[in-house]
Parts: sequence; structure tokens; C-alpha cells
Amino acid sequence: MFRFNWQLGKVAIVGGCLLAMFSCGSGEIQNFEGIAIHADPRTDRIDLRIYLTDRHGTPLIWNQSILSPNVGVSTISEADFTTNVKVYSMRNGEKHRKVYDERLIDLRWSQELNRLDRLMTAEIPRIFIEEDPERDTHLGIITVEIQTEKQGPFTDTLENAEIYKF
Repeated sequence: MFRFNWQLGKVAIVGGCLLAMFSCGSGEIQNFEGIAIHADPRTDRIDLRIYLTDRHGTPLIWNQSILSPNVGVSTISEADFTTNVKVYSMRNGEKHRKVYDERLIDLRWSQELNRLDRLMTAEIPRIFIEEDPERDTHLGIITVEIQTEKQGPFTDTLENAEIYKF
């Protein structure tokens, strides 16, 4: 009986050490040091693809390490991200007026077909983008900021994005 308890104690100690080791990185994505955004205009919204990148701008790969989003003890929910997006209209080829300044809508983890890049998608409903009567193009500038409790903020800007319908 004593021997069984001793072995059970060893298992509990080793298990506790492993849990503590993996919990230290919980809430962090390994090599996450930036973002790269791409916009896809739709009739009623602007779809954004937000690639998580390393310090060189190379997209991170899903399941590259144990500390990956949505895997085990280090799961990072979309709700754990704080986001902000600013949209500016343009006039004479320059940033003109801020026409949207809010959080990203419908932020979620995503994956493109046949690719392993760590990717989040979100949207900006066109109905929320203010009309700028002084603008001279349907294009604009989109700046996205994203952070977690332990990492960030990371920012990327997309110029000449289609923010208004033709």
C-alpha cells in the first residue's frame, strides 16, 4: 500500500511540473512579433485577413510549437485579443479624414486552403464607415492594431484599400 502511494506521488509531482512548465507560456503565441493585414472588399463589408508574423514579417505556422492557439493548455480565444481599426478617407493622394475608429467585428481564427499560416479574419461593415463628401477617391487607408494580454500591441497599415463602393 505504501509503495502504491509513493508511485502515485511521483506521478503527481511529474504531472504538476509538466503542467507548471506549459502554463508559464499560456496565453502567448511563440514568435508572435507582428501582423500583416490584407483587405478583401465585399458589397456590404470589408473582410480583413490578419496574418500573425515573426519579427521578419514571415507568417507564423499553425502547430509550429506546443504553445499554439487553440491547442491544449495554451488556448488563446478570440475574446482574449483587443483590437482597434481606424479607416481614413483620401484626398489628393493623402490621408484625409478618419471615417471609422472602432474594434474589429467578428474576429475569429481562420485558415486558408492548402496553407498553414496563422490567420485571423474580421470585418468592417461598410454601413459604419462615415461618408466623406470631400474625398476624391473610393480608396482609403486602414490601420489595424491587435494585442493580447501578454503580447503586443502590433500595428499594420494598408494603403489604397477600397473603403467605399464605386
